[in-house]
Amino acid sequence: MGLAKVKAKILILLPVLFITLGGCGEKPVYEAYVAIPESGWQADSIVTFDVPVKDTSEGLLIQLNLRNNSDYPYSNIYLFREIRSSRGVEFRDTVQYPIADPYGKWLGDGLGELKTHHWPYSPRALHFRKPGRYIFTVQQAMRQEVLPGVEDVGLTIFKNSSEEAE
Repeated sequence: MGLAKVKAKILILLPVLFITLGGCGEKPVYEAYVAIPESGWQADSIVTFDVPVKDTSEGLLIQLNLRNNSDYPYSNIYLFREIRSSRGVEFRDTVQYPIADPYGKWLGDGLGELKTHHWPYSPRALHFRKPGRYIFTVQQAMRQEVLPGVEDVGLTIFKNSSEEAE
């Protein structure tokens, strides 16, 4: 079998392997993605996730996800993040996440031009004291009216019974 055929088989089997291995982990209690328009992420466009919290006995590991393509012009991204409940703003901050290394190589997972980044929302699990709806919002804070190259923003939440929660 020629080298080209071996490479072709590897390229076919790799996605199957990733899907199989990805299915072995703990399932999230919440996961959603919001598509960003192809024209770019408007500075005033707020991505919103409406998360129902029923069980407050365990901490939650929260992960912010972002998919970018090669049109993204920077090596990092600044985001405004907020969590609201029926009592008002529970949390608000501005964060910076890396998108590329110092040499311009894209970070994140994925083959080809689309990369998916997964960042922890907090270094530890978060503990919601009251059940109810929690609204997570994310807004780009790059001082650019229209930010190209961002395809999706997502939020994934896992139960965390093994670690002390905040």
